[in-house]
Amino acid sequence: MTHDDLLGRFVNLPVRRLGPPGAFLSVDSRDLRPNAPVVLLPRGEVPAGTKEGDELDVFVYLDSEGRPIATLRRPNVSLDEVAFLEVKDVNRYGAFFDWGLPKELLVPYAEQTRDVRVGERHPVGLFLDDRGRLAGTMRVSELLRDQGDYELDEWIEGEAWRNDPDIGLFVILSRKVVGLVPAYEPHGLSRGEAARFRVANILPDGKVELSLRGHAHEEIENDAARVLAVLGRPGAPPVGDRSSPEQIRSMFNLSKKAFKRAVGHLLKERVVTVDPKGFLVPNRR
Repeated sequence: MTHDDLLGRFVNLPVRRLGPPGAFLSVDSRDLRPNAPVVLLPRGEVPAGTKEGDELDVFVYLDSEGRPIATLRRPNVSLDEVAFLEVKDVNRYGAFFDWGLPKELLVPYAEQTRDVRVGERHPVGLFLDDRGRLAGTMRVSELLRDQGDYELDEWIEGEAWRNDPDIGLFVILSRKVVGLVPAYEPHGLSRGEAARFRVANILPDGKVELSLRGHAHEEIENDAARVLAVLGRPGAPPVGDRSSPEQIRSMFNLSKKAFKRAVGHLLKERVVTVDPKGFLVPNRR
């Protein structure tokens, strides 16, 4: 194993020796030669009480002089992963993104898919360039998979990526996989916003359909409370079973299917009634 095998990865490495610069970690714990390759964890990051033989969880990257170096910090993205990062600087070399380490991540112009400005957040993937250096790319589709090893009803961390009004919201899951919140489910998420998503369906081809909501029986009381709160507002527009999905989504941020379930629950509990025109009216009791 060499330094190149560790770049951009989280690894567990044993302490070979300690010195004034810091802790020297074995690149390959099986290589016991005196001159076996090591990587430095700088003195300021070495935990108190560390001794030879201890194992440390570190991330390996290149310092400002191009030397492999270890850190206990956890960057926002590792090799072959994708995450939304903030632009910190733009110069003649490209754009520099904050990825949680002192040395910002360079996305060269050749790896940018659009012009970027300081303060913007964009999805960035981490890869090794043809010179063996860690670099960022905005061509993230090449790194993302459309199949994941998930279980039905599992909740997964993800970031909103692209919204297609006809298809739905594409989400980057676990920094590696693309899932879809179908268009019929309202979401209200903005690009780059993080959320937890439930695996609602796994299609025969392995693609993942997502939901921001639990099962209907878990959500119905919350939905009913939301509908009742809106209906009780002064000047609330009339709404009923014949209202369009667009109006329902705008008023309640619910799909029409979820809205009808919630209304059924409210009618059963006699909290609302339907007036002669078919509109819902809260019972004033």
